Parts: sequence; structure tokens; C-alpha cells
Amino acid sequence: MLSSADNWSASRLWSLRGRFFFIRPTPTPIPKHFPNRSINLTNNRAIATTIMSPITAPFGQWKSPISSTLLGADGVQFESIAVSNGKVYVIEGRPKEQGRGCVVEYSGRDGRDILPVKYDARTKVHEYGGASMIAFEGHIIFSDRETQDLHKLDPSTGHVERITKTDTALRYAATSVMGSLSDSQAHSGWILAIEEDHSKPLPSEVRNRLVAVNIQSGDIINVASGDDFYSAAQFSPNGSRICWTQWSHPDMPWTGARLYVAKWNNGEVTDVHLVSGVPKKESVSQPRWGLENTLYFTSDCSGYWQLYRSRVDTLECQRIALRGLEEVEFSQPDWRLGNCTYVCLSPTSMIASYTKNARWSFIMIDLSNDSWQEINVPVTDTIILADSPLSDTKIALLGSSETSFNTVFTLDTDTLNISALKAASDFPMPTSLISKPEHISFPRVHGENLEGVAHAIFYPPQNPDYQPLSGAVPPLIVCVHGGPTSQTGTGLNTTDQYWTSRGYAVVWVNYGGSSGYGRAYRDILNGKWGIIDTADAASCVSYLASTGRIDQNGVGIRGQSAGGYIVLQALCDYPDLFAGGNSLYGIGNVKALCEDTHKFESHYAFALLFDPNADEAEKNRIFSERSPCLKADKITAPLLLLQGDEDLVVPMNQAEEMVEMMTKAGRESKLVVFHGEGHGFRQAKSRIAAVEEEESWWKKGLLKMDPADI
Repeated sequence: MLSSADNWSASRLWSLRGRFFFIRPTPTPIPKHFPNRSINLTNNRAIATTIMSPITAPFGQWKSPISSTLLGADGVQFESIAVSNGKVYVIEGRPKEQGRGCVVEYSGRDGRDILPVKYDARTKVHEYGGASMIAFEGHIIFSDRETQDLHKLDPSTGHVERITKTDTALRYAATSVMGSLSDSQAHSGWILAIEEDHSKPLPSEVRNRLVAVNIQSGDIINVASGDDFYSAAQFSPNGSRICWTQWSHPDMPWTGARLYVAKWNNGEVTDVHLVSGVPKKESVSQPRWGLENTLYFTSDCSGYWQLYRSRVDTLECQRIALRGLEEVEFSQPDWRLGNCTYVCLSPTSMIASYTKNARWSFIMIDLSNDSWQEINVPVTDTIILADSPLSDTKIALLGSSETSFNTVFTLDTDTLNISALKAASDFPMPTSLISKPEHISFPRVHGENLEGVAHAIFYPPQNPDYQPLSGAVPPLIVCVHGGPTSQTGTGLNTTDQYWTSRGYAVVWVNYGGSSGYGRAYRDILNGKWGIIDTADAASCVSYLASTGRIDQNGVGIRGQSAGGYIVLQALCDYPDLFAGGNSLYGIGNVKALCEDTHKFESHYAFALLFDPNADEAEKNRIFSERSPCLKADKITAPLLLLQGDEDLVVPMNQAEEMVEMMTKAGRESKLVVFHGEGHGFRQAKSRIAAVEEEESWWKKGLLKMDPADI
């Protein structure tokens, strides 16, 4: 995501459609907070003051300073954050460098690139990656995208040393380090890492295990194996124990991951014990050692991801009883490695973040009595904390808010001074241009299940330079997130503002099956994938139309991956509601997906599609009913498909088959293939072309503009 810059120049002129605005630095408003504490936010924001009155123009045809070039090429994407010796380290994914992950070091507020340009810090473990680096004793251990081996980087010299020198079929992701990183030491350090073996081609033949790598010798020893997946391995502070999570098919990490602990003695693993977690029933995540070797983790056994502690001598588990927060979530699905939403600061204090109604909040916890206090920090989305503190009062984190893009922050929990080190973009987003999100809950009026409510985040059109025609209501772009076990939050997103500043309304649907609303809401999608989620998107459209907030004849739907599947299903099942669709690497044939996807998700769709007792005939019936490519004749709206040719998660044959079936049915579709791209577009040229293709599609489908005028 892109973000406003940390500091603004004293003044600048900003041109919009040939008219000028004077930009002046203005302090960010200080939010309210609990008594006797204050927040100082060191970055400033730009405010644009218009010189002329707004122009009256149709919705969707407003001019905006957010260009496709800015959206596609400007800024960076933050992946990982770590700290060591008082310094902050961040991986920046850079579209202008073909998506290369560069490690940047911050000493105070000054940042510098420390990774030589020949390296790309990115792991492909589980295909989604994450946790591509860890920091320890002033050094960085990282995975290199080309070799997938572990490397050691000395930030002071830029010297890189390859630690694992293995077959190219092996992938590594480091999760924890202990001991010394110096080869001159008699007892060099150890790295806990996930090893993924792709020496055999089929997803069912890929092998994962947890290993320990000796930094001095390069020796690799087995720590745990036999299950399908491993994650989150950590050394205890005194080095006497290790912990990790693991799970096997048909579970995903958010349905049945288990937490284990064992004794560690310089390469020897003994006394392995299960701490918590039940297949198909309880998801444990984010195990993290306290400073006195107490083991903390999150578990959803109560119905929500809550914080727990375990005494390693007895293995007794106890929920941290935070009164009033029993129905919030302190974790999120582990699609990527390195999820971190809480950090221990001292033996008796912890800072933690939780989500409720798609908004993240922070609290300080007194671990001696499980009392807590709200911290009103202006960071409410895309939360990733560095998994160790800078000091006993200071942490580093990544996060965004309703009015700021993703940013690298440091937060002093004593003074509540939050400092922005680097924003993902230096584009001067004027406050007056920002469309503010509204969390809405709406009744289910479509589909089989009409019980309860679903949720969404609505963004109205916003551009101070324009006003709509009298009595007009805006076209709507319905956005559906991927996963499907995921969530869309309220953080500022350049793509959303790209559309709202042009006069479109945008709504993100957190349909049944989304995370952040408790396990029951997640599990409602089991056996109903492609039904409840699609119906919730349709119900959202009907709700917004009934309240007079959108033009019901100008509704488009877009989504990525599983969101792209909802796009296709919605166009098939609710053709009267949607005037156009954009499926980005979406799923058109669910049977083909189950037969041709990567290991991590190779069983994921089964629980989402079938009852556990379904026989082969029932499965084939559902495959047929839920595959949009087999009912393309029901689609009446034009369909755009955007696809990377190196996508291993949703292969390109899915999009090709969908276009073939649309053509046979006499329906309008267009496939745009992006070369060198996988599951998501990282290159600047791809991202620019993608948004330009989509904008032309909406102008034709939603605005009904003449192609000659587009």
C-alpha cells in the first residue's frame, strides 16, 4: 500500500487539472485517550485549500490527482519488520525494482538500504511467504528469492554470507536465532527454520519440516517432521526450550494448528509435549516467550482468538482474563509467516492489539493481575509488530489508519509518543480528498441463509474539487477480499481512494467466512463456499440501494483470488444486480483448482465445499454447481480477467477456461495476461496496466460511456 510521507516540506504547489493548491504542513489532530496520558504524533499531514468552487460533473467522471502511474509505481510495500541493538529493520517490496525486497535499516529516523542489489529478501515457503528476515545481534538472517537459501547480512559492511547451500528445490524461512552469529566463537549460533522440499513435482509430494541450522558449520538437523506444515518456532530467552506450531491436512492454520514445546540443548531436542490445539476444533497461533520463560500464545477455543499463557514446568494453560474483551480477536489467520500482534515488554507488561468490527486497537496489559488499559494510538489496520521490543517501553510496528497509509512506526508505551520513520509513499494525500470508511452491518436478503447479519466497509465518493449532478447517486464498486478466510480493515488504501476520488462509491464486503468476527462467523462458510459469500455480496448491494446511497443500475464487482471466484459466482447467480465484473486471478473451475494448486491450499477447498460425509457423486454435483465456467451462459455483464502467467496458486488455465466458456456462450469477456507475475502483481508496469484496464472496463460497464470517449 502507499502512504503519505513522514514530513512535508514547508510549502509546495500541487496542481490538479491545471488549478493550483497551496500545501501547508499542519499537525495531525491528537486523538482522545485515557486520562492523564497523551500522544505526540511526529509526522505532519498536508491540507489542500481549494482556490475555486467545485465543478458539477457526473459521478465516475471526476478528475483525480491519484494517477494510474502513482497507484502502480510509486511507493513501496512493507513485508516484515524486526529490531536489534536499538535499530529497526524493514523489508520494502519495490515495484520499480520488479518487486524486489530490499532490507532497510533505521537508526533513529534515518533509513538506509543495507541489502546489496543482487539479493531479493523474500521466501516462498507456503507460497505466500512472509517472515523473510529476522534480526539478531546487529545482523540480519534473510531468505533470498532466487536461491531460497538462508543468508547472513552484516549491516555495517553490506557483506552477505550464504548459510545454507542446498539444492534449489529446498526453500527456507528462518523464525528464530540464538547463540552467537560469529564464526570465531566456539559455540556458534543456531537458526530455527522451516524447510520446504520441492524436489518432487506434485503438491502432495512436497515435504515440510522444522529444522535447526548451525550457523558455523551449516549443519541441518531435524527438529520436527511428519506433519504437513510447521510455523512460528521460537527459542526461549535462556535457550533451554523451543516452541512451534504444526498442522496437517485437511486443517489450515486457522482451523486446527497445535502448539508444541520441547527442551533444547545445543542441537538436541528432547521432551516434546503438546501444549494446546485440537485438529479441526482449536487454532493456536503466535507462540511467543515472555522474558521469564513463560509461554504465551493465542487460541480460539473460546470462539475468539484470545491470549493465553502456559507454565512450561506444568504445561498448564490459562486464558489471560481481560474483562470486557472476551469477544474480540487478538490474532488473525496465518496466511503468511511472521504474524505478530502482541509483544512482551517486561516480565509483567505486554502490549497487544485486537480487532473488532474490522478496526484494530491497542492495550497495555499488566500480567501480574491481567488488568488492561486502552492506548488510543492512531494506528488501526495492517498491524504487524516487531516480535521483540526496542526497550522495555518501546516497540516498532507497521500499521495504517483511516487517514494514513501503511507506515513504519516506533511507539513509546510510557510517553505514548509515536514516531513515523517511513511511509509507503510520499504522495501528499490531502485530507479533503480522503473518503472515510464506515463499518456497516446489513441483513441477509439473498441466498439460502437469511439469518443474522453480514458486514462491510463503505466508502462514499469524495473529491473537494467536484460535486455531483443534482439528485444523482454514485455507481458502486463492490470489492470482495481473497482467502476466503481473510478480512478487509479500515486502513487507508490508495486503490480505494483512486475510485472514490473519481466519483465511485466503494464497499468492501466482509462476508460470512471472513475473520475478525469470531470462529462461528468464519465457520459459517464451511460447505457453503460460493453460496453464502456471494449472497452476502448481493445482500450488501441491495442494502445500499434500499438506503438510496448507490445507483443500483451501475454496480460492478471486483476481487482477487477467492475474491475473484466470488466475482464470477455473483455474475452467474445474481446477473440482475451487477453491470460488470473484474476477476483478478480468480477461480472459475473449483474441481480443477482442487486438482491443480499448491500444497498449502490443496485441501482447503474441500471443507469449504463439502459436508464431511459427502460421497463422490455429491462432490461431483457440487463441483459442477459451484464452478462458474460451467454456467457462463447465465452471465449477462461484461467480464474482465487479469492473470499472471507464473501463478501457482490459481494457475492461468483457470482464466483461459473461463474465457473459452464465455466465448462459447456468446458472452463478452477480456483476458489480460501479465508476464512474469505470480499470485498478485508486484511489477510497476503490471500494476499500472491493471488499473488502467479496470478503469476502462468500469467506464464502459458502469458509466455506459461510448468506447470512443473512454
